[in-house]
Parts: sequence; structure tokens; C-alpha cells
Amino acid sequence: MVRSRIAASAVACLLLAGCSPAPAPSPSPTPTPSFSCTPEAGGVAYECSQFDHEQMVAKDKLYAEAEAVYRKFFAEDERIYRAGGVDEPTPVLLETTTGRFLEDSMRIYRALRKTGTHSEGDAATLAWLRRSPGESEGGSLVAMQSCTDASRSIMVTPGAKDESAGYLSDLLFFNVESGVLKITSARGDVGETCED
Repeated sequence: MVRSRIAASAVACLLLAGCSPAPAPSPSPTPTPSFSCTPEAGGVAYECSQFDHEQMVAKDKLYAEAEAVYRKFFAEDERIYRAGGVDEPTPVLLETTTGRFLEDSMRIYRALRKTGTHSEGDAATLAWLRRSPGESEGGSLVAMQSCTDASRSIMVTPGAKDESAGYLSDLLFFNVESGVLKITSARGDVGETCED
């Protein structure tokens, strides 16, 4: 009897009062994950796809590796200039350079050795090192532009007038050899300053 009263009340509620069961909550839409990318040359971040974001992260990693490679080479280059050149590639040169860049560097180092030329004074400093997107040579993976301030470094050659090394700008190209990123080639120029 009690059960039928409850059933009757429920029916009356539905018919007379317009009662209706509460609708099941609709699932809220899952937000599409958004990714933020920064242009290769730097600048303002923008929304991008996951694929583009992954490509950006991989390229950033490559640039960071290229910078580490160049800084290691730069320190060895300074050491060799102070020592007055070398006749054979050092382990650091073999680790950081290859191809035409290594060949050109060795020509310079052997010439220093032959003429007895070496650097004195303040050490050359890397004024800046930055990305060069869009630049490629010989299928290189990444390129970077550097400027070296050697203006307080003196090149000393027996029997010749001492000269300031000045400012040197290089566009450097990197590629992988045997699983290792190395400097493969460069285009250099002598400048009057490293200021932008």
C-alpha cells in the first residue's frame, strides 16, 4: 500500500506539476591543447601546433649544441694562436671541426708555426654569437653568426711589425659527422667593430 502511494505521488508530480528528472550533465568539451612557438630568429611567441612546437624544440636543441661546439673551438683557437700554431690537428679540433673548415684552419695554424707568429696582449673575446636562420651551405643543418673582438690582441712575427688582430666576423655552418655536430665551413670577414 505504501509503495503504491509513492508511485501515485510520483505520477501526480510528473503529470500535474510538470516535474521531470534532471537532465544528465553533458560532458564539457575537452580543450584542444595549445602550444607556443618562438620564431627561429627570436621574437614574439605565437600559438602553434604540437608538430611545429616539437620542430622548434628540436631546432633550439641544435642551436644550443652548435653554440657549445663553437665555444669549445673558439677556446682552442685562442690557445693555438697564443702557442704560435700547430702542425697537426689537436683532439679538440678533430672533435669540433671537419671538412673545409678544418682544412682552412690548419693552413692558418701551419703558417703561424712556419713564420713563428703568435698572439700576445689581451685574449680575443667572443663579442656575440647568434642564430642565422635561412643560411645553409653544403647541406648544413644550422648556421650561426659570430663576431670576435681581438682588437687588444697583437700578432707578433719575428722581423716584422706587430699588428692588431682587429674584429673578425664569421658565418659558421654546422653539420653532423659520425653522430657529432661539427663546424664544416665558414665565411669570414674583417670588420671595424662588433657593435650591431
